Amino acid sequence: MLSAIFIGSIFIHSACVAAPPDQQATGFMTSFGAGKIKVTLYSDYFCGPCRAAEPRIEPIIKTLVQNNKINITFIDVPFHKYSSLYARYFLFILKEKNDFNYALSLRGLLFDMAKENLTEAEKIEEYLKKKGIKIKQFDVKPVFSVFKNHLEADNINSTPTCVIERNGKKEVFKGGDDILKSLESLKF
Repeated sequence: MLSAIFIGSIFIHSACVAAPPDQQATGFMTSFGAGKIKVTLYSDYFCGPCRAAEPRIEPIIKTLVQNNKINITFIDVPFHKYSSLYARYFLFILKEKNDFNYALSLRGLLFDMAKENLTEAEKIEEYLKKKGIKIKQFDVKPVFSVFKNHLEADNINSTPTCVIERNGKKEVFKGGDDILKSLESLKF
């Protein structure tokens, strides 16, 4: 309950506008893949366990999307003071180039930036510019509203967390090892 209140307070100023139905269904620009199994991956760029799990989880996600096994939605969880800022930049960059492989490499880059503790917009933009990454700013309120709805619906209180929905049933997996095992099981 406390985490839902915290999440709501982080997104509250950004989530006053309801997202259109099509964005609510797809998670806006952070969903990729044509598979029937829906996977939602909740992470925070400032979360040590998330950063450690990402390189292990990424290859299996890539395989599952390429083999049309899953549709994955990445949800940035605002547990850290600067997580919402990073979520904005993830969206700004995807707005410029919305591509699955690009999104995966971008997530790795954002984890690296968080590790370096880049917390000012100017420094983040300078870093991205040096890497040749373009951003396209836009109003993220509708997307943050979608994120908030997902966080509340899945009762997310820790990261990394993965929710797998198939045949109308949801399963929740927490921690890198459990997430990796659950994703590996989807290959078959």
